[in-house]
Amino acid sequence: MENGNQPLLSSSRELDQEQEHQLQSLPVAIHISSTATFNADAADIPPIKSPVDFYRAFLTESKKLWYLAGPAIFTSICKYSLGAVTQVFLGQVGTLELAAFSIENSVIAGFSLGIMLGMGSALETLCGQAFGAGQIDMLGIYMQRSCVILTTTGLFLSLLYIFAAPLLKLIGQTEAISDAVGMFALYMLPQLFAYALNFPVRDIY
Repeated sequence: MENGNQPLLSSSRELDQEQEHQLQSLPVAIHISSTATFNADAADIPPIKSPVDFYRAFLTESKKLWYLAGPAIFTSICKYSLGAVTQVFLGQVGTLELAAFSIENSVIAGFSLGIMLGMGSALETLCGQAFGAGQIDMLGIYMQRSCVILTTTGLFLSLLYIFAAPLLKLIGQTEAISDAVGMFALYMLPQLFAYALNFPVRDIY
């Protein structure tokens, strides 16, 4: 307006243009890091014309890659080294203990892990559908339901841990190994309920 006052009513186009102008006028602070700089508008690496250029480009891309993959690698090592470290120490105790751990870890725990992981993976589909439909409040409900269902499944699978020794004797395993597996399986019983809480939380986040 001519007198410099804002009109009481403005069209949506004028409001959009005003908001866009305000956003463009805001100062933008960009923190540049040599280890993790990801800018969609940035140009690609310059052409490699010598071994020195290749070495520099290799170092730059390696820093970016390790910045992203480093935490995932560390998490996987901590996750899968637990069984390996346990097996190494039991190998120092005796052959019977090592055999008991191998059977419990590969047969009983592996069977239970497959069932719990398969049921927990269904949460990914449900959460994806809920998020796509805009029903954000359903994400927490699906996670709670998954925890309840997996905990109930863990109660049924706990019978496999409790009666591990008789089941192994039934299929022809030696009595000494079966008894050792049965005792070790009882100590590993809480892992079922750890799966029941871990898989839903992991899938939703």
